Amino acid sequence: MDGHRPAVWLSDRYTAQQGHGAAHQTCLAHLARDVAYAVEVSADPVLWRLQLWLQAVFALSERVTSLAASTLLAKRRTLERQLTDILAAASSCDLT
Repeated sequence: MDGHRPAVWLSDRYTAQQGHGAAHQTCLAHLARDVAYAVEVSADPVLWRLQLWLQAVFALSERVTSLAASTLLAKRRTLERQLTDILAAASSCDLT
């Protein structure tokens, strides 16, 4: 990349790629795949909640161009609050 540092770098969760941009965005498809695997091997309810949250994010993405800006903002705020709650929840699974 010859010294170029993009504003945002999108990648899977591979650690070596997480420092290439000024900000890093994890590919949600890769994250969903990892969460699906964790749900299969663990009974931790945090994983189920995260999987349901990701499904809601993908469902919203399918409608993003047809929603009013105010509706989209309200749904985004709801998803952000839900994610904050999920990330604050105690988990017994190392994969979480």
